Amino acid sequence: MSSFFSVDHDLCISCGKCIKECGGHVKIQNSIHVEPGNSECSGCLHCYTVCPKGAIKLNNPLKAPDLDFSVIGDIREKSLSSFLAFRRSIRSYRAKLVEDEIIKLLIDRSRYIPSGGNSHSYEFTILKSDAVKSQIREELKRIYKFRERLLNNPLLRTIAKPFVNSQMKEFLKSDIYRARMKELVARIYEGDDPFFHNSPAVIIIHSKELIPTPKEDAILAGYNICMIAQTLGLGACFVTLAQNAFNGSRRCKEILKIPSHSNVYAVVTIGYTDVVHKRIAPKPLKAISWV
Repeated sequence: MSSFFSVDHDLCISCGKCIKECGGHVKIQNSIHVEPGNSECSGCLHCYTVCPKGAIKLNNPLKAPDLDFSVIGDIREKSLSSFLAFRRSIRSYRAKLVEDEIIKLLIDRSRYIPSGGNSHSYEFTILKSDAVKSQIREELKRIYKFRERLLNNPLLRTIAKPFVNSQMKEFLKSDIYRARMKELVARIYEGDDPFFHNSPAVIIIHSKELIPTPKEDAILAGYNICMIAQTLGLGACFVTLAQNAFNGSRRCKEILKIPSHSNVYAVVTIGYTDVVHKRIAPKPLKAISWV
């Protein structure tokens, strides 16, 4: 039985808007409003958002967010496009801690994404401890040294090909990528930090679920975090080097206390920027096909 909402029958005018909006999610027949007890309800709460009289009431622990809905109409395409275009992946941070309350705010705002089946199954691990970061860096150093040896050894590349996915096959045969990997490992051993960019905080987004869309949900949640971080004067960056390694390292998950059967779908560095971007960098135009 659903416990997401209830219907105030004194306010309900039987307009049917809630039923129409829910039609793609739940089969509703011979009713003048949505039924809270419907076992098919996923809790998307579209019915709540469209009710003209506010007759649909949220049940605890759910509550409406303390946000200003009225500003939506004031957002203009050009200003929003400028904000999106100005976002940069920040890899240079000041030695200033990010307050826990700010991180909690970032994670709170990550909830407002479209989620497959309204599952919202993603979870967060916050990495702030310098000691734990050091442990993780040592493990990642070992992992990437092994990968560099694999990529630059013709015999090992041949042996590995039948056991890797199509993306890794492309990496194995790419001279450019092999050179980049060699340069990356050299930087790591010289003391560079391409995994966390010496950021004060790292947000790791993972999920124990495999369906329906945990990967997409986690990436969207991470991008919401990046957007809100920008409004707060913070920088952020998705780090696939760490994300890919975490999924292949039981030791990393042990250190981070992430369940071994969870998949890490996004790693986002967070911190106060140590660089000022004064203009928008152009991006290449994309081909469009019409069918």
